[in-house]
Amino acid sequence: MFTFVIPARNEEENIATIVRQACAAAQPGDRVLVVDSASSDATARRAVAAGAEVLRGPRGKGAAMAVAIAASTSPWLCFLDADLVSSDVNVPAMLRRAAMSGTADHVVGDYEYADVGTILSSTFTIYEPLVAEFFPEVGALGANSLTGYRAIRRRYLGGVLPAHFGVESHLNISIAVAGGTATVCQLGVIASRFRYKPDMCREIAGSLLDLAVAHDRLDPGDRPSWNSWVDGVPPPSPRLRPPAAGRPLWHGSSRRCAGRCRPARPVPASRQHPSRRRRDARSAACRPVGQESFLVVEFAFQSAEAVVGEAAGIAPAQ
Repeated sequence: MFTFVIPARNEEENIATIVRQACAAAQPGDRVLVVDSASSDATARRAVAAGAEVLRGPRGKGAAMAVAIAASTSPWLCFLDADLVSSDVNVPAMLRRAAMSGTADHVVGDYEYADVGTILSSTFTIYEPLVAEFFPEVGALGANSLTGYRAIRRRYLGGVLPAHFGVESHLNISIAVAGGTATVCQLGVIASRFRYKPDMCREIAGSLLDLAVAHDRLDPGDRPSWNSWVDGVPPPSPRLRPPAAGRPLWHGSSRRCAGRCRPARPVPASRQHPSRRRRDARSAACRPVGQESFLVVEFAFQSAEAVVGEAAGIAPAQ
């Protein structure tokens, strides 16, 4: 049995699309739940009209997801984005099929953006460098590792979720640390509505650093220096040092992190961040679940400048 979960806030224009896909994908015993996350529009009414059950929830993506987890009993939960405009395939059906036909505990939906100008800045300037630093066992989870499309076995959803947009980074890490296995499901090309979220980068970083402290990967005393790094201050770890003089700031595509991204280089123990030295003593216990983790950029915020330049039509250094 599956529960399809669609957290939604003010998505009246698009909610029916993903609800209809989920209803078409549902098998006997499955549920399609929309959690209305404090919407001020007709999201709930249109979700009901499209065939979903609707639960009222608080504001915040993670908080809305937690409402659905508590309200369901199925062994699998499939989380879906509410802003889907169109897709090559039935997204919920693809995720359900991948979960039921395989052995993985976590199915991550990867896809191409219909808008070729899409830039995954939060993913490759914040999430990937920090995961490579503190949780290399997470491995590579596709180009869209923070995707809103994923299916997860219930037994890996027992913890407290962050209430905000840091929830996907939390899930990637907490499932891997708990011993869960992951696989990537290709979903083709997806078009969705873009909405700027100014706090997303800090929410992603905050969730990840919270887990690093909780799992003894980061000394609490070192947390302020990493918070400063997120805010653009030069990095506290030589692993995230700026590129050498004469080397380009930009490595890889603005849309995807595959192909031209380079693995992070080992750092001598004498030059490592103290929290990394403590963690490396336990490295034998790390369980790889895929390709080697990598850094897309060596100094995230300098590369973010290149992202802005490329978006404005200024070619990055090659």
